Amino acid sequence: MTFMQAYGDCIGCGRLFWFNPDRVPSIRARKENGTITVDPSLPREPICRECFDRQNAKRRLIGIPEVKLLPGAYDAQEIA
Repeated sequence: MTFMQAYGDCIGCGRLFWFNPDRVPSIRARKENGTITVDPSLPREPICRECFDRQNAKRRLIGIPEVKLLPGAYDAQEIA
């Protein structure tokens, strides 16, 4: 069996983490001088589990639906 996993920095907090590149939550954004700019024309950037959970907690507080996490988003992916 062969597995694949990506290692990159979170667009939210900058922490390096392992993730499945096909399933990890991401946003189209860039970070410059500590400011995050969201723009649909930008490439997708990964979000770590802690930032994902923090954003869902904020969504709960303001009464909007949480974003569902895809199974295996932070696990290795088996490849054929």
